Amino acid sequence: MSRRRGTWATRFGIYFAAIGCAFGLGGLWRFPYVVSENGGGAFVVLYFFLLVVIGVPLLIGELLIGKVTRRGVMAGQRQLTAQAQSRGLDGKFRPLLKSMPYLALLSVFACVVILGYYSVVSGWVLHFMMQFWALPFSSGAEMQMIESMPKLKSSGLMQMLLSTAHIAVVIVIVAKGVEDGIEKWVGFIMPIFVGILSVLVYRSLSMSSSTDALRYFLYPDFSQLRLESLGAAIGQLCFTLSIGLATMVTFGSYLKDDSLVPQTGFRVTTLDGATAIIAGLLIFPLVVGGATESRGPELLFQTVPQFLLSIDGGTIFGIFFFLCLYLAALGASISILETIVANICENSNLSRGKASLFAGLAAVGASVLPALSSSSLSHIQIRGHGLLEIFDIVLINWIVPISALMYSQIVVYEVGEKTKRDEYIGQEGAAMEFLYNQWRFVMKWVVPPVIILALILQLIGLIF
Repeated sequence: MSRRRGTWATRFGIYFAAIGCAFGLGGLWRFPYVVSENGGGAFVVLYFFLLVVIGVPLLIGELLIGKVTRRGVMAGQRQLTAQAQSRGLDGKFRPLLKSMPYLALLSVFACVVILGYYSVVSGWVLHFMMQFWALPFSSGAEMQMIESMPKLKSSGLMQMLLSTAHIAVVIVIVAKGVEDGIEKWVGFIMPIFVGILSVLVYRSLSMSSSTDALRYFLYPDFSQLRLESLGAAIGQLCFTLSIGLATMVTFGSYLKDDSLVPQTGFRVTTLDGATAIIAGLLIFPLVVGGATESRGPELLFQTVPQFLLSIDGGTIFGIFFFLCLYLAALGASISILETIVANICENSNLSRGKASLFAGLAAVGASVLPALSSSSLSHIQIRGHGLLEIFDIVLINWIVPISALMYSQIVVYEVGEKTKRDEYIGQEGAAMEFLYNQWRFVMKWVVPPVIILALILQLIGLIF
């Protein structure tokens, strides 16, 4: 029995879902601490340059794969392979065709692992949300809040319970499907979150440290870049845009027939860039102002709570900020789990509910090591990085860019020229024809050398 294929009920559905990915932990949690580890403003300039030059083309490519196949990546790759073989494509690029099933499996596996450690950080958000809710009812709660992050990191059991609770909520929502689950949730969450975040950014920029913070965040000193910075920038844009994870392939498969893929890709990337700017404007005045010495994954959780406790009405803002941040993290987790579930449903007889439960349990299993990385497994470190950071670096800076590179070449060589042209240009005329030719050139001749160079520089940085 065939299943009805979901679509976005409104044209804003995919934008809200994309904002959920970017405004979740990718933008507000990861971007500031990656910037702080890679030289501040110079890294920001590099990031935005790459976001425009290769981020937009890569995103358009993955959306296009989903839209033309109307499938997740695992079922879609079989369809693309059959189409390519029907065109007689079996010579020079035969190895690429053969690699597609393994690439699809790698993407889904990466989604499971990323959701595992992402749920641990989402559990941190859930913890602080509950802490702020308890503030009005508990004496001495402010001091407990300041000491909250170290205590939480030392308790592997608490982190496992919080991450499991988070995944349980995600399972329930994804089981409902695209229109009833994902789109309604993120459509309700994002406008509220943006409003609260705007107020907090205004308050953060009113601090005396804001001038120095803006100089650090926006003024480029390229001598501060490291060999690994190019790879970190590509990994960050892939993560926040969900490129290389097959998430945007899945989202593209839900696009309506009259949706224009280039416009969707450009708008989603613009939203991602705006998220990055907002995150920096919120966090760096707090860091430069001396709120914390932290520069690692806990940067957000060491700076924002202390800032909120220092301003009038901070408790109320804290309640709503961490509530909305958790809901945004929830939206991003929903997107990742949806990618896994869509592929399971298309390649098995499991119902959406059972597939959601199966994928969720796999993510719970993947969360165990990251949850214990700062407690019972804290002795396992590589170059000062614990297991959670190692998972993050290996997946986001290595596996995801490699996967994104492979998808870009699949679009170049495996999707028919007429299909690409029709989806890209539509009825828009000569202007889109010019942009289409530029997109093809970048995907074929710019994306591969840039990503390969980033990987080589990271390897050199590891060796030396």
